[in-house]
Formats: sequence, structure tokens, C-alpha cells
Amino acid sequence: MFISQSILEWEPLVESWAGMNDEWEVPYSYYRHAEKLLENDQKHFLIDSVSNLKRAVDHRIKQITSTYKIKKVPYFAETKSVLETLARLEVVKPLMLGQLVEIRNAVEHKFSEPPPLARCKELAEFAWYFLRSTDPMAKQVSEGPYLSESYDGIYHAGFDAHPRNDWQRTLSVHLPQHLVSNAPTPGYFEIAPTKVTTGAELKLQEQGKDAFHRELASRYRDDDAIVVGTMCSPELELWFFRLYFRIN
Repeated sequence: MFISQSILEWEPLVESWAGMNDEWEVPYSYYRHAEKLLENDQKHFLIDSVSNLKRAVDHRIKQITSTYKIKKVPYFAETKSVLETLARLEVVKPLMLGQLVEIRNAVEHKFSEPPPLARCKELAEFAWYFLRSTDPMAKQVSEGPYLSESYDGIYHAGFDAHPRNDWQRTLSVHLPQHLVSNAPTPGYFEIAPTKVTTGAELKLQEQGKDAFHRELASRYRDDDAIVVGTMCSPELELWFFRLYFRIN
């Protein structure tokens, strides 16, 4: 079965969020201490400052790695560096990635000279930007993104893949019949369906439910298609994974 790629232009939304604890604040205690140390241009203060920047970055990386089960994300299971995975998921950019690696490596050799004060301040800024850009991820986690033709439209495409289900990926789409094809069609992507339902069948299923569900089902056209399955394109799956992290 083939689905029109036009659904990829629908509005990306998140159906539900789960709040996290206050662990997201811990890296900022290291960062603030590092910033305070940078008021003194002395060797041991600079070393301690970079050490605290490293702790701030490492703590946030460990939290993200654990919360989002980064090593289980398909296509990245063999990637050795979590930072590299985050860059490929477009959570961080390559320049920031390089600076963060420098922070992590700057204090690995205890007897090496610390970077000069100006460089330490640059590293502190990159650490700050990393924390700020990943704060939303650290504060709450979503159940996965879905695409909707409009904010309150009935047509949607949901990507059921998130850390709580160990990144098991299933695409569930409800769309008008003209966006579905049983044969390869230009501008359409392939999905291996596990369940296909028409709008008419769905109306029958909703009859015994509450008034809200009956009213919603009444908006379906009889020939609407409700398809659940897996995408056959790794590139498209990767697009959805990046979407998840972009709007989470």
C-alpha cells in the first residue's frame, strides 16, 4: 500500500507529554559554579571551571541518554558517541558538538595547561547553549509526534515510536481515499499494512461508544482509509525520528 507524501506537509503536533523530575536543574549548579570560577584568571580556577563545565555537560548527556534510551534508537544503535547520535538526530549542530567534545576532553589530562581565560569563557557559552537547547527534552518527554491536516482536522498520521515503548515504530494514518494507492505511484511512499479499516467500518465500531466518539466518527467519509503498518523506507523513518526530537 502507498501513501501520498503530501501528508508530510501536515502540521506536526504532540498528543501528550509526561513531566520529568527536577533533575534537569542539576547541570546548572555545575555551570553556575564554573561561571563563578571564571572571575579569577588563575590556573587552578580555570582547571576547576572547565571540570565543572564537563560535569554539567556530562550530567545532561547521561540524563538524555537514559530518558530517551538513545542507544536503542534504530539506525544509531552502533554509534559509539551519544553526542554524535544527538547531532545526527539534529538535536545539536556539528559546531556545537565539536565544542562540547573539547569541553569533555579539556580536563582529561590533569597535568596539562588549562585553556586561556577567553577560551574558557567560550567553552562556558557553548555549554550554556547546549543546556538551554536541550532543556525541553530534559523537562518532559512526549509519546511521539503526529501530523494533522489542520489543528482540529480529522485526518492525521501518528508515528508511534518513543522511549517508553523502546522505539517500536508503527505508523497509523487516517486519510481520504485519494491519498492512498494500492500500486506504486510517484510522490507516494510504501507502507506494509497490518490493519486497514474504512470510514464506514469505523462508524460501525464507534456506534456503541460515547457521544463524543460517535460525533467524531460521523465526520468520516465512508471511503476514508485508516491504515496501521510499518514504513518501508528507512530514510522516511529517520525523518519521523528527527521530527520527534525536533518537537519534543
